[in-house]
Amino acid sequence: MSQKKLSVTSGILYLSLVVLGPIALLLIPSIFDVDQINDFASNHLGLIIAWIFADLVIIGVEILLTKYLYKLFKNYNQKLSLYAAIFRFLVVVIMVVNMSFLMITLLSQGSNADVFIPLHGIGVYTWQLSFSFHVFLLGIIIFKYIKTLWRYLGLTLMIGAFGYLIDSFIALSQLDISILNILSSILLVFITISEIGTGIALLLNKLSEHREEQIKP
Repeated sequence: MSQKKLSVTSGILYLSLVVLGPIALLLIPSIFDVDQINDFASNHLGLIIAWIFADLVIIGVEILLTKYLYKLFKNYNQKLSLYAAIFRFLVVVIMVVNMSFLMITLLSQGSNADVFIPLHGIGVYTWQLSFSFHVFLLGIIIFKYIKTLWRYLGLTLMIGAFGYLIDSFIALSQLDISILNILSSILLVFITISEIGTGIALLLNKLSEHREEQIKP
């Protein structure tokens, strides 16, 4: 696969997560945020199936993207690219565990949703911690090695990564600190825009070395 094709494919996958992510992580979990969660889950098993399917698609995209991003950026700095890939692969591992929680809930006909749906939520914030380090390292590579104005995407990724980090810290520690909540909200909007920009840059082949050599599998 040529460098350009690899970059374009990565861009498509990256931007697809912008669509799939909010559906799987925000919309469906919020529906299950009810007092009688077991009864709700039992009466809405189709939503759990949809949730599992969305998670499965995202996991598939994440696996491919982890592989492709490593191939794209290892020529700049193999060590940083490897670390970034490891952190993103940890995200995949945690997502698989999370999906198993949903499958257990489905198999029990929703009778243990009050146990496994909250565990799924904890898992989301756990993988988000790992993802924050991936984004930060990706930002370093882009800012340090890209020699065009696109390099400043790297700076925005590094700053925005703290949005994921702070958001996870707040959720997992269950602290209610106003300044952190405000900062987290601002940075999460910031990183969302930055990641859309990164997807576009990949789609336009602006973050890879511009040569048409074949990349070995």
